[in-house]
Amino acid sequence: MLAFCPACWNEITNSPSFCRKCGVSVDVGSAEYQQQLLRLVPHSSATKRAEICLLLGQRAQLTAVPHLATLLRTDPESLVCMAALRALIEIGDATALREIARVAANDESPVYTVANDMLKSLKSLR
Repeated sequence: MLAFCPACWNEITNSPSFCRKCGVSVDVGSAEYQQQLLRLVPHSSATKRAEICLLLGQRAQLTAVPHLATLLRTDPESLVCMAALRALIEIGDATALREIARVAANDESPVYTVANDMLKSLKSLR
């Protein structure tokens, strides 16, 4: 699983572990790690916000769904919206799918077309 240090954003290769660059203790399996990632969002570039979304999707934690849904609906960067969309699809629970459908119904969303395509793909798999 891809993981990054929440202090310096260095890639972490072992879990639980420490960052080889800055020495911060990092347990990527912990709930605290998810909270650390979420605390980084408001202070991060669009690229980092997108990476955080993808990390949250990989973790498949239902507690991340409201945060990802907010980014999907409100982030000004399409890159972040796409990453939040992808993460919600990875999580795939009913709440995540409702959020995707909500965006798919808003033709002013920057990811409107992709959200619709994703919903169609998911429906065809059923």
